[in-house]
Amino acid sequence: MDKPVLVFGGTSEGRKLAELFDSNNMKCIVCVATEYGEQLLPESENITVICGRMDFNGIYRLMAGDAGNGRQFSYVIDATHPYASLISDNVKQACIKTGTVYLRLLRDNIYNSQDNNIKFFPDASQAAEYLDKTTGRILLTTGSKDLPVFCNSIKDKSRITVRVLPSASAIEVCNNSGLDGKQIIAMQGPFSKETNAALIKQSDARFIVMKESGSAGGFPEKVSAAKETGTDIIIIKRPVEETGHTFDEIIKILGLCDASINSCNNNLYKEITLAGMGMGNKGTLTIDGLAALEEAELVIGTGRLLETAGRITNMSYKEIYNAYNANLIYSYIKEHPQYNKIAVLLSGDTGFYSGAKNLEEVLSGLQEYNIKIIPGISSVVYFASRLKTGWQDIKLLSLHGRTQNVIDAIKSNRRTFVLLGAKDSVAWLAGLCIQYGLGDVKLYIGHNLGYSDEEIISGNPADFAGYINKGILYCAIIENSSAGRSIVTHGIPDSQFIRGNVPMTKEEIREISVSKLHLLKDAVVYDIGSGTGSVAVECARMAYNGKVYAIEKNSEAVKLIEQNKLLHGTFNLEVVNGTAPGILEGLEPPTHVFIGGSSGKLRQVMASIFAKNKNARIVINAVTLETVAEVQRIIKENKDIKADISCITVSKAEALGNYHIMKDLNPVWIIVIELG
Repeated sequence: MDKPVLVFGGTSEGRKLAELFDSNNMKCIVCVATEYGEQLLPESENITVICGRMDFNGIYRLMAGDAGNGRQFSYVIDATHPYASLISDNVKQACIKTGTVYLRLLRDNIYNSQDNNIKFFPDASQAAEYLDKTTGRILLTTGSKDLPVFCNSIKDKSRITVRVLPSASAIEVCNNSGLDGKQIIAMQGPFSKETNAALIKQSDARFIVMKESGSAGGFPEKVSAAKETGTDIIIIKRPVEETGHTFDEIIKILGLCDASINSCNNNLYKEITLAGMGMGNKGTLTIDGLAALEEAELVIGTGRLLETAGRITNMSYKEIYNAYNANLIYSYIKEHPQYNKIAVLLSGDTGFYSGAKNLEEVLSGLQEYNIKIIPGISSVVYFASRLKTGWQDIKLLSLHGRTQNVIDAIKSNRRTFVLLGAKDSVAWLAGLCIQYGLGDVKLYIGHNLGYSDEEIISGNPADFAGYINKGILYCAIIENSSAGRSIVTHGIPDSQFIRGNVPMTKEEIREISVSKLHLLKDAVVYDIGSGTGSVAVECARMAYNGKVYAIEKNSEAVKLIEQNKLLHGTFNLEVVNGTAPGILEGLEPPTHVFIGGSSGKLRQVMASIFAKNKNARIVINAVTLETVAEVQRIIKENKDIKADISCITVSKAEALGNYHIMKDLNPVWIIVIELG
């Protein structure tokens, strides 16, 4: 900047700006109204102080210079007190007349005015008029300027104790207003909550009067002290709703570096904390989480979490935004850059089925903020402790907004933890266990864990078949003493499938075909022409975190597949009644496909599959030469196809009297198709 900056101050923000100018070796002129304000500013060759009150003409002459030829300063910063509206108007008009850039420094307006226990008044005279009609001692923290208004309006001045700056002019105002020495507390802030509370008790105040002065004016500490001591709060509201710039925005405009936080443009102390709130009480919130909540100027969360926060700490002087959606939160913070400390509240633990990961990714676009994640006590940790057990061997699942293979988890693990979500989730879980042959497991149900109405009950699935939920905050631990005894490889004997009169892929052919699929645990599998569902069941057991669609047009076969699904506990298998390729249209894209029958539409079926996913791996079983010939034609027509073709003949021993002979089954072609 080619010209100095003019600051109208006397406030803590004005002093901080002067210190930043000095540390950045930049020139500024600071105007203060009193000698006491001058004494608080640092002595430096970079800072020139002008002391004394000025009217419009004095301000204009200062800005225009002796020659009156216009702009003398790069910027004029109005850092005066929010209640000094006359001086702000004069500074603004002088800037307009001289063509100087005017920057109004705003204090945060952070109080939640919906608190019914606090009385607000538009000015000192109306507050004084109200207090005159009451009884009890009064502590005034509004300074010396408005003191005559209170002393003239309140008939019994002996009720008044006033806290003012330790300056001669302030003491003189107190004396002229008829107060004696024991009614005057002359102190320089800032004041902690504890100091404020001590002064309230010392003055035996029933009322404390304060201005809506924001964090820099010590407003939150006064409110907290008053609430702690049970003192009635009288607040004089700001005279006007201002527009202007936050402290952060102004130092960005000026290009200042704040060495105290090792940062230019003051960015690094702007912080968003994603805080896990534990189980809804102070005991399950970490110390770091509590500190982040107490320090936050803006608190974001949903209704239940905000209610919890209100029970834990004083939220009355914080801005509150009720939201969970990451994009809405991003937009709100972007549109409200005045907040340096922001807490986003998340239920339970930030690392356990939480929205923290997605939030962090979205909010990382706010480059001026550091993002910090603080864990909370998760529901599984808390629940296990209430059951007096460990949780290191528990399989963890959540059904909040997602589908998971809860049956496979219960079958495979001695203990499974499930976060329940749906309205009838407890009865649904119990019914699912009974349906899939798990009626002997033991259920521990937790409801409203951590709250005053916490409930923990246990029993077998049959005990909960008719259970009606009392809310949505439910979780369960399922104990299965028979878990882990099932075979983990594919290879279910043919005799263990319900077959009826429907064709079934023979065991040996089935196992080779399933091996050729190269399944992943989260695969999406189509079994086209599923028959009894034997291949689909085998695939569902292996792709236990995935999804298997058994596609079958025969109604009798569809019933058999449903029966085999329940028999083998393949919760992630879905039966689709219809003919491919048409029925495939509404299904999610497959990663793997087994074709046991295509009703003469193999070419169309393969085209539909590759249209959905060009990387799908297809395994075809063919028993007729016509099908093999069709596959060969498709391969020849498409040079991008890679094929692996095998012809398998299986012989099975068969009793013949006292002897056994080998009986050949029909040869089966196993063809693997992929696009190169």
